[in-house]
Amino acid sequence: MFGTILFISGQEIIFAVLIALLLFGSKEIPKLARTFGKGMKEFKRATEDIKREFENSTPDVMDDFKDIKKNLTKDANEIKKNLTKDANDIVKGVKDNLDVS
Repeated sequence: MFGTILFISGQEIIFAVLIALLLFGSKEIPKLARTFGKGMKEFKRATEDIKREFENSTPDVMDDFKDIKKNLTKDANEIKKNLTKDANDIVKGVKDNLDVS
C-alpha cells in the first residue's frame, strides 16, 4: 500500500490540489504549504542530528568492541595454555604410572 503512494501521476496531483482548494480555500493553501514546509524542514533537521550523533558515537563503540575482542583473545589464550599444561601433566602422569607397573 505504501509503495503505491509514491507513484502518483500528474493527473492525481492536480486532482489533489483541486480537492485541497475546495476544502480549504485559496487563502488557506499558502498557510498549509508553509506549515508543511516547516514540518519537513524540522524533520530533515532531526534526521541530520540523529545521523550526526550516530556517526560521532560509532568510533567509541568500535573502540569498545576492540577492547572486548582483545580481552576475550587474552582470556582464550590463557585457557588454551592452562588446558595444554593440564593435558601434558595428565600424559606425564599416565606415562609415569605405566613405567612403574
